Amino acid sequence: MRFRLPSSIRPLALLTQWLPLLPLLSVFSLVLWTLQDTLISLHQRWTQWHGPYSHGYLLVLVCLLFIFRDLQAKLPFSKACWSYVPLVLVPSLIWSFGHATQIGLLQQMALPALLAALILPTIGLKRFISQLFALALLYLAIPLWEILLPVLRTMTNYMATLGVRLVGVPAYIDGFSFSLPHGTVVIAGSCAGLSYLLMGLVLAGINSRYRHFSLKHCLWSIGLMSLLAIVGNWLRVFSLILIAFYSDMEHPLVREHGNYGWWLFSGVFMLFLWLIRHYPEGTPPEPSRVVTTKLTWPIRASLVLLITGALGLALPLWLLSQAAPAPDAERSLVDSAVLPGWLAVPAEVANRQYRSGYSGYDRAHYWQTQLAGKTWLIGQLVYQQQQQGKELISASNSLTQGQDQPSVLAFLTGNSALEAVLIAGKTPRLLVYTHQIGKRLELGAVHGKLAQFSELLAGRPVVAFWYATTTCSSYQCQAELATLNNNPRVIPSWLAATTLY
Repeated sequence: MRFRLPSSIRPLALLTQWLPLLPLLSVFSLVLWTLQDTLISLHQRWTQWHGPYSHGYLLVLVCLLFIFRDLQAKLPFSKACWSYVPLVLVPSLIWSFGHATQIGLLQQMALPALLAALILPTIGLKRFISQLFALALLYLAIPLWEILLPVLRTMTNYMATLGVRLVGVPAYIDGFSFSLPHGTVVIAGSCAGLSYLLMGLVLAGINSRYRHFSLKHCLWSIGLMSLLAIVGNWLRVFSLILIAFYSDMEHPLVREHGNYGWWLFSGVFMLFLWLIRHYPEGTPPEPSRVVTTKLTWPIRASLVLLITGALGLALPLWLLSQAAPAPDAERSLVDSAVLPGWLAVPAEVANRQYRSGYSGYDRAHYWQTQLAGKTWLIGQLVYQQQQQGKELISASNSLTQGQDQPSVLAFLTGNSALEAVLIAGKTPRLLVYTHQIGKRLELGAVHGKLAQFSELLAGRPVVAFWYATTTCSSYQCQAELATLNNNPRVIPSWLAATTLY
């Protein structure tokens, strides 16, 4: 008796079925390789096993399986459409703006949209609609949902407070702290239940897609699981407060309760499956019954795909090529920056006079000069390459370190991009500063980020924090400010001497 494989799973038959996907897989792999820094940032979030996005790899794998299985059946019978090709410019522009402004979230959000923009021209709108749900699920792996943390935490705190009052547990509640007789329980941000909510959405979404629920039952299913996940977290936090109270803070769960929450979530998910057991399952689309051993290659779809991929990668590749400064950038800056009467000073001397709260810069230059009998220190902290966490315009950067907080005195006459501030302390200082972004000067965060994008497009990626400072000899530095306003060309000449381009 000879055993024969069914024709649908013979190697040549499998090859003919999956061959049309090869161009799409190749182009998407090229896109991911080009934008690998964004993938690395996602990998770092997805491998934080106790974080809210630890489901990332599993979700992406399942969603891609749904997408490519559906494409495998539809692509041979689809007609590529040129009119949708320009849509790839939208996620390409979003990623590029995020790259230029170091907003990693924008770069991450652009990846699923790029995949959608590659698929749409290849199969057309009619067949693309069935892909939308799986593509939307991918956004549950993008770390943008921390926006829900304040609301979830406040709701959890309110319900825990209500429960404690109902059962009569003696507790002094101050904000998110529950002071019990033998210790304090704090509802931290990680107790808000975001991990359970996202996992619930992921499981409900996958279940709805796998069972082919109608849109109505899909929404009901996802809404029900979201509610159960949130309520389950309320019960988790409330039960931990009771455990802490009745055990006098001695129970092991008071210190380590990560697994406890997931066991409760498992029970909640079992309840969810029981509640939706009567939801009618949809009928999956009939796969093609035609099995052929003839190798076919969708030439038109492949051409459309290649052009779409090239168009989508054009701007990111241009920006990535501009990110590295010219080899002579540092030398030209140092050679052209010293004016007559300027003296270069080492960093340790400059930092004894004034040290900013800026970090992550690649190099620093400091000079001293005289103006109206006062010694001025001029500094320039240069960022040759920027990335998230190592950037010029960031909430983590500040004008000062320590307790001396600056107070704004005025914008200098004739230039709103130069701000003068007073730094109080034992020796008050006047500080005039700006952000050098390519050839532009900007202060505001929004305008600065927009300037970074336009300057990077122009091939000028280098930015710097620029300042000039001197000690004050009068109240509110009035004399020093008057000197600058009476000599309006001084600061522009200093900036021109230290220009980046």
